[in-house]
Amino acid sequence: MKELTLQISKNQRLVLIFVMAVLFFMWGLLTNLNLFLYHHFKVVFGLNYSVSTLINLTFFCTYLIVSLQAGSMIRRVGYKRGILIGWLLACTGCFLFLLSVTSKLYYLFLVALFCMAAGITILQVGANLYVVLLGGVERAASRLVFVQAFNSFGTVIGPIVSMEILSKFINIPFEYLEMLPLIDKVTIESAYINYLYLIFGVAMVLFAIFLMLIYLPEMDTHLLEPLNKVTSKRKRHVMHFSQLRLGAFAIFAYVGAEVALANYLEDFSPDLASRYWQLAMLGRFVGAFCLLFIPANKALGTVAGISSLLILVAILLPKEYVEYNFYLIMTVGLFNSIIFPSIFTLGVNGLGKFSLDGSAVLIMFIVGGAVIPFNVRNFAFVNYDFALIIVVACYLYISLYGFRLSRYLKRNDLKDDEMLA
Repeated sequence: MKELTLQISKNQRLVLIFVMAVLFFMWGLLTNLNLFLYHHFKVVFGLNYSVSTLINLTFFCTYLIVSLQAGSMIRRVGYKRGILIGWLLACTGCFLFLLSVTSKLYYLFLVALFCMAAGITILQVGANLYVVLLGGVERAASRLVFVQAFNSFGTVIGPIVSMEILSKFINIPFEYLEMLPLIDKVTIESAYINYLYLIFGVAMVLFAIFLMLIYLPEMDTHLLEPLNKVTSKRKRHVMHFSQLRLGAFAIFAYVGAEVALANYLEDFSPDLASRYWQLAMLGRFVGAFCLLFIPANKALGTVAGISSLLILVAILLPKEYVEYNFYLIMTVGLFNSIIFPSIFTLGVNGLGKFSLDGSAVLIMFIVGGAVIPFNVRNFAFVNYDFALIIVVACYLYISLYGFRLSRYLKRNDLKDDEMLA
């Protein structure tokens, strides 16, 4: 069996990980900008609730539409050009946001959102797999958790940076602005959000130039044979590999559950919602270290099991202890931290020449972030505790995937250290 080897020094590898960390940070900051400005968009475009839901639907459905094409494109042009194309597409979306906010055209805004989401989808397909392939398989999960910690860092500081930029343009003392009712505060800030997109757009163009100049070695996996022992004589397809197929459903369940819990906290305790994401960031930095010593599948199964237990306890708490309910849900953010990178690493493990196709499939199933929260919110109109049972089921499946379903029958002619087990 041929193996993927990079002829680069340890220092060059560290530089590449640093470049990926900056990339993840930048798109984390960019992604959260739209979430932070959600209420501002409702003011700018005069949206009601039903029309405003198109924002979340457009963003997550883009993963479903673009992922497979992103994998095919990266295979043709290579990882560096693919990542650069994804970044430039997201950059185009940023400038279209500027145009849509200035002209107050909501449907142009949705086009801009689709462009940005399409660019981020390409980045997800290429950059996640690139980090996994950047070194030995035994530390792949740790590497991916580490760089995604910077994505979380960008998500956390995005609102802080945005508020700091807005304060430079609004000629009202910050203390006075914070005392205003939310609707008045958002209305004042909405007149200046075009400056945010201008500044972020320029920063993205500069980073695109940096990506063009930096050296990113290509990863050629087309000669690698899969690790799975396949008894069927039929031509193999990426969906024939159980670790990928079942991992895709785990990604679907995870993203949906994560977003559903964030929505729950936003509805009832916005302050804890921000801490929920902060705990996810902290957990990724800690988790990257822990995964150097703990197998990814066991770590995944354990944290997902703990998350389901925390939510179940929150559901069963008596109504007089409802405030503890929110803290239990918030704590799930800490255990969420390593779930996506671990599922991704286990899902593409052993795929060989199908790795890029597998990455595209996994990213496509991020569409769960649109489907599951929608259903949780609909059931919540009847009973929110009952609705959270859906989220518990998601985490139980993820735990099962970690402990059992991520394993597969391996070829006898391969070494044990060539796989995650």
